[in-house]
Parts: sequence; C-alpha cells; structure tokens
Amino acid sequence: MIPCTPQRGFTLLELMISITVVTVITASVSGTWGAIVERHTRYAVQSTLSQTFASARSSAVKFAEITTICPLDAAMECSRDWDRPLTVFLDPMNERGLTSDTKILRIFEIPEDGSIKASKSGPMERRYFQYNPNGTARGTLGNLVWCPNSHNSSSAIQLRMNFGGRITWARDSNQDGIKEDAQGQPLSCP
Repeated sequence: MIPCTPQRGFTLLELMISITVVTVITASVSGTWGAIVERHTRYAVQSTLSQTFASARSSAVKFAEITTICPLDAAMECSRDWDRPLTVFLDPMNERGLTSDTKILRIFEIPEDGSIKASKSGPMERRYFQYNPNGTARGTLGNLVWCPNSHNSSSAIQLRMNFGGRITWARDSNQDGIKEDAQGQPLSCP
C-alpha cells in the first residue's frame, strides 16, 4: 500500500477569503494614498507660489524695476492659463510680455495634479501680477486659487497679494474644513 501524503494548497473557501481580505486592504490603502498625494501636491503648489512671489518682490527691489509674474503663451505674452509655468521677469516698460530686452529671472513649474484660477480683472481672468521697484503691488490686487484634480474644496488653497506686496493665504476661520476667501465665502472647486 502507498502511504498517503497530505495535500498542500488552499481550499476554494480559503482562496475566496484571502482575495476578499486583499481587496479590502487595497481599497482602504488606495483611498488613504490618494489623500496623501493630494496633500503633498497642495504643499508643493503653495511652496512654489510662495517662492515665485518672493522672488519677484525681492527682484523688483534689488533691480529697482517693475517685475512681472505671469504664465506666458506661445507669443511670449502674459496669458490667462495659470497652469503653465510661471515666469518672473523684469518689465521696465510694463509690456507684460517678453521682448528682446527682457531679463527672465526665474521660471517656476507648477505641479500638474490640479488647476490654478486667477481672480477677475475686469470681465476676464487676470493675466499677471506685478511689483513696483519698492516692492509694493503694482496695479489691481488679486488672488490665485488652486484646486486639486479631485475638485475637493477642502484641499483648495488661495494666495492673496495685498497693496504692500505681501502674500497671505486663505484660512479656515470657522473650522469647517474649507478655507474662506477674503469675503468670508468658502473656496469652491467646480
């Protein structure tokens, strides 16, 4: 008689339970992972915008010339597409675009996992921000709102530039998880 060796492997029930457990763990981790990535992107955008405006303001004072921040279009003029790289350049003739005499100071890449919208300047979205040679804001004030690709308003951020040329960030003053704009209205990500 041949001795009986025990069978190795999973029963169908054990296999189904294992697959279910792996599925549940994967689903919970992927939701958490998405939130971690979104939070990291928000911090990266906020840091990049802070660096952009600080660089422009200090350059305006250092070179004693009008300094412009804007996304450039194909014609090298300031555009309304704030998801393009942001260019900081000396703009002594206030042309709001690059010319043969323009000195580009820095170009900042914005992370792609979201979208930036600028406040209105008249009936249209603003195309640029500028600093005077003394570091104060030139022209009308404005703001930029970044929203993640998920359109989750609780992850939105808003940069505001005041007359003194300083930037501030929207805060969640009522502790509901969504930051408010300068008028106290919650930021929205349509």
